[in-house]
Amino acid sequence: MDSSTGRVRTTRLLTRRAAFVAGLCAMLLAISACGGGNDGEGRHYAVPDQLCGVDVAKEKLAPLLPAGKKLKERNSGSVPGSSRCALTVDRRPALSVLGDALDADADADPFAEADWYLRLGKDAGGKDGARYRGERVLDRFALSVTRCEGNQSGRKYAVLVELAETDPVPENVVDRHKALKEFRDGYVSAALKRQGCV
Repeated sequence: MDSSTGRVRTTRLLTRRAAFVAGLCAMLLAISACGGGNDGEGRHYAVPDQLCGVDVAKEKLAPLLPAGKKLKERNSGSVPGSSRCALTVDRRPALSVLGDALDADADADPFAEADWYLRLGKDAGGKDGARYRGERVLDRFALSVTRCEGNQSGRKYAVLVELAETDPVPENVVDRHKALKEFRDGYVSAALKRQGCV
């Protein structure tokens, strides 16, 4: 083998190595760019500061949202006194909120509404059947029925927060109940103001 053939092979080998290193660097840069939005919990999306048009505290909502790349809100027909919206992460259900303004008489019961009752399933039962007044935190749900004050006295505002049926977060039930309660309390407070209930 002459020296010119050896130089050609060495040049080709160096070119291939340089191309490999360049490709590897490009791949690592792409991975780091994708991970730039990671909040340390595997969420590569921005946590919203509004839900159903109601201001929410990001730090209260974030613990209830799973890891993923893309978050989307779907608003399913909010009307005055009522709201329905859901968050999906990577096209999987993550969290939904239902809110309804109700007459304040003793018989006003949000669980009589089909979509509330169907969502709660067996959890809507209990000692007093489907009826419930006040606040409650269940495994995947947080509920609140609050009497309106101010201009809307004579009304109640009911809120149901629902987590995904499969793999709700946080995984630990005690942590999940705490996070659901904290989010619900903040959401209800802001929703009551929006409804003119303060």
